[in-house]
Amino acid sequence: MSDSRRAASHARVALVVIAGIALLVAALPTTVRANGVPTPVNLSYIDLSNWGPRDATGVAELIFAEGIVRVQATGLPRLDGKQYQGWLVNSQAGDAISVGRFNADGSGKVSFKGTLPPIANFGFDLFIITVEPEPDEAPQPAADRSIGGYFSLTGQRGLDGNRSDTGGLLAPGALPNTGDTTLMTDIARFGALAAAMALSLFVGLRLGRKQS
Repeated sequence: MSDSRRAASHARVALVVIAGIALLVAALPTTVRANGVPTPVNLSYIDLSNWGPRDATGVAELIFAEGIVRVQATGLPRLDGKQYQGWLVNSQAGDAISVGRFNADGSGKVSFKGTLPPIANFGFDLFIITVEPEPDEAPQPAADRSIGGYFSLTGQRGLDGNRSDTGGLLAPGALPNTGDTTLMTDIARFGALAAAMALSLFVGLRLGRKQS
């Protein structure tokens, strides 16, 4: 086979491989990932609050892509022998995930940076601060609830700070599964992509041999 025919055959092989990869990528479901833009949650004395100053305010910034939470608040008294604790809560199911423990300074200010767990399925719509004993072995929020705020990641809930359909914060029977399912999805996508590349290369080589 001449050099020109061999080059044309190799080009056809490359095109088949590229086409196979493109079709696979287009067909596979994509994993939606949160970007690095913080989700702000305005904190105030809400319908679930039952402890502390009613004029305390703050904001929690949730950065899910980076696994970061920041809490800034004013008007919260400094605790002695206890700690504040921040929680992500599914207000309907009662599931709650701790994002860390902290205290206010002598002037009532809070400046806290904690870690968010990887969350694959967002059912959480509430951030609330509770008052916990120190030490504390309980995995669920205590009954003393300070400031909090509702937030929306799906467009189904508002940021009004109050909810008339929520009777109270349920103690979770079991903590939610916070495993990162996106990793398994990416592994499956990579495996399928590698298989498609191998198949496309095989078909391309067969076509090249037939042309020769």
